[in-house]
Amino acid sequence: MTNAERRVTPNITKTEEPEKKEADFEVLRTPEISIREEREAQLLSFILKAKNPEWGDADAPLAIDVKNYFSENPLDSEVSEFLDEIRALQEGGVDEEVLYTLAFTYGHEERNLGAFEVIAKHKSYIENPRELQQKLFRILEKFAQSFSSSLLAKKLSTEIEKDKKAREEILDATKRKIEKLIAFFKPDSKTTKIRKISLMPSDPLNGVNTGSAFVFGAELVLKTHIDNPDNLEHEFSHSIINPIVEKLSQQLTAEQKEKISELANEKLKQDYGDEYFSLLCEEFIRTYNDVVKKGEKPQTYEAFVQKISSINEEQFQNFLKKSKSLQARCKELGITTIEELRDKSQEYFERFEKNKLRDLIFEIYQEYSNRPDKETENFERFVLAKFSTRI
Repeated sequence: MTNAERRVTPNITKTEEPEKKEADFEVLRTPEISIREEREAQLLSFILKAKNPEWGDADAPLAIDVKNYFSENPLDSEVSEFLDEIRALQEGGVDEEVLYTLAFTYGHEERNLGAFEVIAKHKSYIENPRELQQKLFRILEKFAQSFSSSLLAKKLSTEIEKDKKAREEILDATKRKIEKLIAFFKPDSKTTKIRKISLMPSDPLNGVNTGSAFVFGAELVLKTHIDNPDNLEHEFSHSIINPIVEKLSQQLTAEQKEKISELANEKLKQDYGDEYFSLLCEEFIRTYNDVVKKGEKPQTYEAFVQKISSINEEQFQNFLKKSKSLQARCKELGITTIEELRDKSQEYFERFEKNKLRDLIFEIYQEYSNRPDKETENFERFVLAKFSTRI
């Protein structure tokens, strides 16, 4: 065989692709989502509004009807005295959140365990929650007896049915919003244990921006307005973020916790106080909802000036009328008109809008979004590894 006939087989080196890693945690599956009328929780709203006409939103659909109805049909003395007793006990932790938590258990014994676990964990100073539950049940039953046959109750039923129907029509869109949050945070199913979401119809006594979430074991009840899907996402996010912050708390020193409270802006502290845990949970959620989700950056002074430059006096006065927290902020700086706000914009921004905690959390979100190992690292692991070194 000649050299020309000799065939040379090249020495081929195989390049093997790196083995794809898999996460060693199970990402939360999309919970079952349903719309459920929560009659007793809704009755509680009417009782609170009847006791205090300033409660809730003055512009809500049934606000005027409620005011007129209870001016002619005052609350039963037993119901009224119960609320007086609750007001006296508020410093002991018996607040509206506790009352709603217990109201949601009426006719739902399966929620009892979760409700009492939450109260024991976060409101441990309540001496006898079961006794309080039974008192509340008695009040709700007594109120329902006189209220259920009224014209106002029929209007309430009509509003609820309209809302339920409208929510059914957008249920797929709601599910996609929840799925998008799950895809971003990749919550560990052992940390976020929610398997079922119950959407309460919009409370016709609350404003669009009012929302809350109640956890009963594996069930999450969301009380939000249908016209504010961002709020629904915010409240669902608590089921992801709060358990992560609980774990993070075990890593943080007393000095770091104090630093978190110092970094949070005054506007947030007006609503949530100085306690680091609530401030951190809220800022994680708000930074995602208000900034990251929209592809924006935290607000600068220049952006704030531009924002208020487009507000006229009538709009400003309406904002003042609807927001007690805005009233308090403006009162603190002696601001009564939009022109005065513009004149004191630097002072107002530095005092209430500047948010060093948000700046820090935004950086963490940016790094998380650009992390190299997106398959095996979720938000929980990223935050537990990174946050305490930044504070």
